[in-house]
Amino acid sequence: MAVAKEVALPTQHKIDQVADLTALLQDAEIAIGASYKGMPVSDLTALRRQMNANGIQVRVVKNTLLRRAAAQAGNAQFGELAQQDTAILVGSDVVETARQVMTYRREHATSPFAVRNAVVSGDLVTAAYVEDLSTVPPRDELIARIAGGLTGKIRELAGLLQATTREFAGLIDARASQLEGQQ
Repeated sequence: MAVAKEVALPTQHKIDQVADLTALLQDAEIAIGASYKGMPVSDLTALRRQMNANGIQVRVVKNTLLRRAAAQAGNAQFGELAQQDTAILVGSDVVETARQVMTYRREHATSPFAVRNAVVSGDLVTAAYVEDLSTVPPRDELIARIAGGLTGKIRELAGLLQATTREFAGLIDARASQLEGQQ
């Protein structure tokens, strides 16, 4: 006679956690999966405070709940962040979030905190990609560089057009003088 295995029903607390994670993931432009095992509670609290001050939410999550939330959010890629002990760091600005997380990592090199992977705009990427994102200049600086580059090219074009006009006028004057001399 086989003994029936009892299936545990989800508690209301877990249902609420999944709903909260689903809402968080649906609005996320970037979600970074990180390992935190071995971090003292005080360091984890400091990480949360520093990230929250920069608009980044830090959540220590159960992997099964994260996978369920990923499925409910409509992007299974988020479920790939669930490996071993998982903390997810979620932000709305991809570059700034990557920069803040990697800055924390560099400042706390002896900490066991480590970026494993991330989901950026719906695509799963590696920790190396997150590191590369952290080196991209801020949005305002990029816009200023582009505007400066465009302005410089427009000035260059205007200068070339003026020089061409001057040279053409000089050619016409020279030809007119030449024709006058032949008469």
